[in-house]
Formats: sequence, C-alpha cells, structure tokens
Amino acid sequence: MNKTFSALLTSAILAFSASAALAQPVAMEERLLERGAVADVTPQQRHRTAINEAGGGYKLWLAECAAMASSERTACRREAKAAYDRDMAAARAILRK
Repeated sequence: MNKTFSALLTSAILAFSASAALAQPVAMEERLLERGAVADVTPQQRHRTAINEAGGGYKLWLAECAAMASSERTACRREAKAAYDRDMAAARAILRK
C-alpha cells in the first residue's frame, strides 16, 4: 500500500510540474500579444519592432525556400536575403529621422 501511495504521489507531482511548465509559454505568449496591442511611440521602439519584423519575415521566407526544389532554392534564398537587407536598411533609417 505504501509503495502504491508513493507512486501515486510521485505521478501527481510530476503531472502538476509538467502542467506548470506548459503554462509558462502560454503566459509569455499572452504578454507578447498584449505588448503587440500597444502602439510604438518612440523611434527606438519602432526600430526594435522593424528589426523583429524583418527577422521574422526572413525566417518565414527561408522556410518557404526550404520547401522548394533545389534548383529554385538558391534564387529564393537570395531574394529572401535581399528583402531582409532592404527591411534592415529601413529599420536603420527610422533612427536617422
């Protein structure tokens, strides 16, 4: 009986700690969504947002390129890098205004 109770208690503790670990990313995602609902006021905030968007767009574009045939992949990656470079130049220009 004691071993059964010990095993039950251990599994309950593991289940609780696992649910707490899974809830943490959800809470972080909710905070990021709340942050996204607030408009950028300063040039530094707009610059940071532009950098984040450029990096995110580049990452998505590269994922699309990876799904292409190898003959098209190199051109797609070059195009993605060119768009990323344009976006980063635009982000840098925000601070120069």
